Amino acid sequence: MIEGQRFLKDRRRYPRFELNLDAKYKILDYEQVFQFTRTRNISAEGVCFESRETLRPGIYVQLEVDLKDTNPPVSMVAEIKWVAEAEDARDKKYINGVKIISMPGADEARFLKYYCSVMVEKLSAYLK
Repeated sequence: MIEGQRFLKDRRRYPRFELNLDAKYKILDYEQVFQFTRTRNISAEGVCFESRETLRPGIYVQLEVDLKDTNPPVSMVAEIKWVAEAEDARDKKYINGVKIISMPGADEARFLKYYCSVMVEKLSAYLK
């Protein structure tokens, strides 16, 4: 069952690329430690990541994503837009689609540069 997901493919403005990156998240406004996770895909304005707990659409999370470079992970505040049970997991997991709400300027520039490099890499495969 997908909660909060309504025709997302029609509403997305930017392509998503499958990408498994190390990440961690915590719910804002809760005294919670970061939970380690992995991304499933990214776009210019959103991320899909896994969680062991059920998150609800409308809540805000702080998400830190490791771009596999020599810099610290990029940090963002994001809103959960939809949640679904992961069908391919042995243990019960959920996948969460988030819309990025804010990022520090330097992190935003790094994230968008990384996203664009992934896009060029994926698209260049079609040109060969």
